[in-house]
Amino acid sequence: MGLIEKALSKSNGAAKGFTVIEALMAMVIFGVAILGLAIGATTVVRANQASLYITIATNLAQDRLEELKSRTSGTITASSETQTVSGVTFTRSWTVDAAGVNNCPNVSGLICIAVTVNWRDYAQRNVVISSAVKQ
Repeated sequence: MGLIEKALSKSNGAAKGFTVIEALMAMVIFGVAILGLAIGATTVVRANQASLYITIATNLAQDRLEELKSRTSGTITASSETQTVSGVTFTRSWTVDAAGVNNCPNVSGLICIAVTVNWRDYAQRNVVISSAVKQ
């Protein structure tokens, strides 16, 4: 009889295989690992969606700011509008401040335009872009 057969024959009557406790613990560890992966995937998806909305809002604000800057200073007035993109409603509003008002530098012949875009996904968010232009 070989060495391997002798080692296998000396089982002392013990049962072979896993106990119920060992199987349950393995399933608990596996379940916790899968739950961690699911939470991580959800966080990544939410962050990607938030990044998409921030990009859309920034583009909307930049577009309106560029359009307002192309006008003559006498035709720029504060206002707001809404726009729906990718199923989310973005509210775009802008203000026009004279020099020395609301953080606008006190420089003669200068006006400040601030464009704010608000939206709600799973939280209320906003993006503000501002610029100073000559009157």
